[in-house]
Order: sequence, then structure tokens, then C-alpha cells
Amino acid sequence: MTYVVVTIKKILDIEAFRDYATRVAPIIERYGGKYVAVDKTPDVRAGEWPFVRTVIVAYPNHAAAQSWYGSPEYQQIIPIRVRAIDANIAMVRDPQEAGIDMDPRKSGA
Repeated sequence: MTYVVVTIKKILDIEAFRDYATRVAPIIERYGGKYVAVDKTPDVRAGEWPFVRTVIVAYPNHAAAQSWYGSPEYQQIIPIRVRAIDANIAMVRDPQEAGIDMDPRKSGA
């Protein structure tokens, strides 16, 4: 499983943001993605969380997430996203897909 984590620092244009959100959802679904978390005010337990919204989308694997991001459909709406929000976007793989043994005795963690 791969998760696309989006942390939005600032909404720059609310109408463009609504347009982007409407357009991106079916593209996400087409590539096997599913929204698993969306929060404006997460319960921050340590440190600071200087974001106005956090979104997590799960994909069945890293290849599916990469296919979504690189798809012609998504590439076409990136300019809307750039106009709409100031955000960080990262693809994070689960331990198995990343090849990380979570046993602290073996991982060197």
C-alpha cells in the first residue's frame, strides 16, 4: 500500500480549490485511490502542525500512486492545484512495500 499525503499550508484561491477538488476525486478513483483521511484540525500531540488541511489517499501500491500522479488527466489539472493551494505532496509506502522490517531487533532502528 502507498499513501499520498497532502499537507496544505494555505488555500490561495477558494474557487480554484473547489474546482480542483471536484476534478481530482474521479481521477484518484480511476487509478485505484481511496480517500482515507481528510482533516482541517488534526489532534496534534507533539510539535507544530502549520497546515490548514491534511489529506491522505491510499493506493494499492506505489506503481498505482505513480500512475495517478503521472497520468495525463492529473497533469492537466496541476495548474489548477498550483493556483488553488500551497501544499506538500509525498508518496509514503507501507513497510512491506518499502522493504522495511519493523522488528526493531532486525531493522537497525
